[in-house]
Amino acid sequence: MNITVTYFGKLIELTGRTSEDITIEESSVVGVKTALEKAHPAFKNMTYQLAENNSILQQEDTLQTRALDVFPPFSGG
Repeated sequence: MNITVTYFGKLIELTGRTSEDITIEESSVVGVKTALEKAHPAFKNMTYQLAENNSILQQEDTLQTRALDVFPPFSGG
């Protein structure tokens, strides 16, 4: 399945793009992280979050759409 991921913050610098289409083998957070880490090996050593429809996804979540946002760690204040 193909999905579009949009990067934010320092992830734009890391990937060299604001968004890209990736192919995932399973429509889950684990499937997306596996594909991202394969495409961008630096992701293996970082913390990042995936969001769908303005909601942060948890590790066990299944994707409901084909568009995700990828955020670097952030804190509120």
